[in-house]
Amino acid sequence: MTNPATKTLINLRQLEVLRAVMRYRTTTGAAEELGMSQPAVSNAIKLAETKVGVALFDRISNRLQPTADAQLLLADAEPLFRLHEAIQRKAWDLRTGRAGVLRIASTAELSQMLVPGVLRLLQDAHPDVRIALETVRMDELVESVESGSADIGVAMRPPSRPSLVREVLIESELMCICPPNDPLANMPVLTPFDVHGRDTIGPASGSPLGILLDAAFERFGEHYSPVIEARFSNVAAPLVEQGLGIGFVDELTARHRPQPGYSVHRFSPRVPIKVCALVLRDRPVQRMTKAFLELAREFLQARLDTRTATPGVS
Repeated sequence: MTNPATKTLINLRQLEVLRAVMRYRTTTGAAEELGMSQPAVSNAIKLAETKVGVALFDRISNRLQPTADAQLLLADAEPLFRLHEAIQRKAWDLRTGRAGVLRIASTAELSQMLVPGVLRLLQDAHPDVRIALETVRMDELVESVESGSADIGVAMRPPSRPSLVREVLIESELMCICPPNDPLANMPVLTPFDVHGRDTIGPASGSPLGILLDAAFERFGEHYSPVIEARFSNVAAPLVEQGLGIGFVDELTARHRPQPGYSVHRFSPRVPIKVCALVLRDRPVQRMTKAFLELAREFLQARLDTRTATPGVS
């Protein structure tokens, strides 16, 4: 007797078709992306629906709207796509002689403020190293390292995952930056009370860092509510330079932006920000990844050695 669980209802290629149709909402758009004919895409959808036994798309005004069942199916399939992409990259590396490539996933701030400097040091020490760098959102970064698409991920305050090792490269802190000639420019330390009534720029109040800011403001009986929500510090900094408000950014961005058009201030109460690297727990760390980690620590320590102790900072 055949075990139903061993019967193949849908294969990876059919899932790729469904994913493309979900993205474009038309068989024509999906066909162009996949290099298939439009009838072949339509037939793949019909075959998948027949095998699975449920409707996967509703046809509304010449558009294909994914059903709840299709969304559930493809949500569960997403790790398969990431694993498949990782295998494809590895196969391509082997074919093109790039088996020694170091693949890095980084969030936006660190792609600008950390990774270029570390890669300069890495290539000076290892001139033959080859690099693939992807700038991604935090959730994509974690998934890239988990799937093996990236050898290492670098981010500020990344989430914990059982499958990943999180190595702290340095502990920095949240800083305030003020527009040129701001009345607060001469104050070395700013508190939530000092910025009361001022327009602020920073992470959304419901974000992980925003939640810490909420708590800091509450200690002073104030409420954190940025006028401009900026997910990334390297985006917030230029907004402050334009005089749009007082910014809350990470220390690396605040202290080392080239020719900043703002003043830099410690923030009290202190909000720590750990700069971390993520690697896969059950995979040996390759030599170039170890070299990158060591150089990143050295680079960050050197850049933040300019800190000066400020009396009265809590």
